[in-house]
Amino acid sequence: MSTTGHSVGSDAGDRAIQWWAENRRRITIGGSIVFLIGGGAWFTRSARIRQETFAEGELSQARVAAQSGNLQLAASDLGRIINLYPKTGPGQEAVILLANVHLQQSQPELAVSELRDLMLRGPEPYLEGPVAGLLGNALEELGRFAEAADAYDQAAEGVGYDLIRSMYLMEGARAAALAGDTGRAAAAYETIIEEDQDATTVGEATFRLAELRRGSG
Repeated sequence: MSTTGHSVGSDAGDRAIQWWAENRRRITIGGSIVFLIGGGAWFTRSARIRQETFAEGELSQARVAAQSGNLQLAASDLGRIINLYPKTGPGQEAVILLANVHLQQSQPELAVSELRDLMLRGPEPYLEGPVAGLLGNALEELGRFAEAADAYDQAAEGVGYDLIRSMYLMEGARAAALAGDTGRAAAAYETIIEEDQDATTVGEATFRLAELRRGSG
């Protein structure tokens, strides 16, 4: 009996050794893949954090240049940030700042190009409203009021604060009126009156709506 038990144990051990020999490469490769996937994910996250940090530092310097009135240096710095860190939050913020610099330099067409490119690529959610809002401003500078109204409406949809949303709706209504679409402008003012909780904003919308109706009468 003891010999049989030993034989069974030996057979099991032999089968285990044989299985390991046959599957060792697959196990090793599989383990390596798991390690590489995990390590790659960590490396990607770490690299992204480093990029965000570097981009934020350079963006701060570009802001200083813009605020001091050195728009040429600011534009150069912002362009470099956009090229180096296009997928980071600071890199996308740099697009907004560069577009603003273009507007200050009376180059609204460049601002429109930069902002529309970012919108096509898809900005970070917290930047959707500001990007569309500034695009509306740039389109107004070009006298493209109907397009500006569209951009302002998109900006209103992209923000989570009622006061800012109403501000964009107000700008959209004004642009729509300039485009000759008084019905659209009136609808925007009515939305503000019905939905906004701020008395000052509601008062302004009420005044503009009355003014619009007097002009249309």
